[in-house]
Amino acid sequence: MSTPSSGAPVTTSVTGALPLAPRRSGARLVGDFLLEYGMFVALVALIVFFSIASPYFLTQQNLINIGLAVSISGIMAAAITVGLIAGQLDLSIGAVLGLSAVVTALGIEKFGLPMPLAVAIAIAVSLVVGLINGALVVDVGINAIIVTLAMALTLRGFSAMLTGGQTVTISDGLLQGLVNSRPLGIPVPIYIAVMIFGVLYVYLTRTRSGWHVYAVGGNSSAALRAGINVKMIYRGTFLLTAVAACIGGIISTGRAGAGGPFFGTGAEFDVLTAVLLGGIGLGGGAGRIERTLAGVVLIGVLNNGLTLLSVDSYVQATVRGAVFVLAVILGAIALKRRSR
Repeated sequence: MSTPSSGAPVTTSVTGALPLAPRRSGARLVGDFLLEYGMFVALVALIVFFSIASPYFLTQQNLINIGLAVSISGIMAAAITVGLIAGQLDLSIGAVLGLSAVVTALGIEKFGLPMPLAVAIAIAVSLVVGLINGALVVDVGINAIIVTLAMALTLRGFSAMLTGGQTVTISDGLLQGLVNSRPLGIPVPIYIAVMIFGVLYVYLTRTRSGWHVYAVGGNSSAALRAGINVKMIYRGTFLLTAVAACIGGIISTGRAGAGGPFFGTGAEFDVLTAVLLGGIGLGGGAGRIERTLAGVVLIGVLNNGLTLLSVDSYVQATVRGAVFVLAVILGAIALKRRSR
């Protein structure tokens, strides 16, 4: 036995070999496996089950329907993932989607603007919302959840004021034709969603700024001491989520041929369920965007399969609620294990 200058006894191996790492119990190994791969196992199991239960599930058209159904929530989930990794949560995405749909529809139908200009104005409005959210969180110091919840209420009311609470139907079919087109048989919204996931994957895993997002979420004080512009990262996440929600609003307007203040209602629920299922915790500093994509697909498969089986809507709502609770529990467990 040797004693360092601190006086604390330290045992050394007679042979000089490094001490063996403690073995993990079988239960711990199973738990780690389920946390890491359980969602993928569940996804495969659901696909197999619905394929057996319904002859219409595993068809090309139905798979395209699933992708189209989750494209908008997937776009927003990808952006929310970046925000959560940085340690910020934006709950105004559904309201921003609704406002963007209203602005786009009003611009085209009421003011007779060219479709590209109306879309550009909607994007500009969403950027303003993102800037305000970022300023209130970063400069004023208000909690992001409080800020974005208040913003969501404000935007819902403002959208209803702009339209008198009514849906604005678009007579010009240019936006509908673009959004509903199917190059190579695949709807445009799916291309957009895949592109956004791909870009953000590269951003988070291959760029210095993306690595800074993880650093800020893991320990903002340490990141600041390391010279990282923490405030810029935070502002960037709110701008990203606002623009993603705006894209969702524009796509929704094109698909429906109309825009209304109620568009995007409950979008936060589906997005957070998918993100939490993907193991992206609320603590920041960890997470992978490809797991969010898997969570989005799982939700889409579940909703589509239940519909094909003609499951009552209230049962579907119960299942979705149970999945959300499970996602929250898994997220809490993952966060606890990462903090050990």
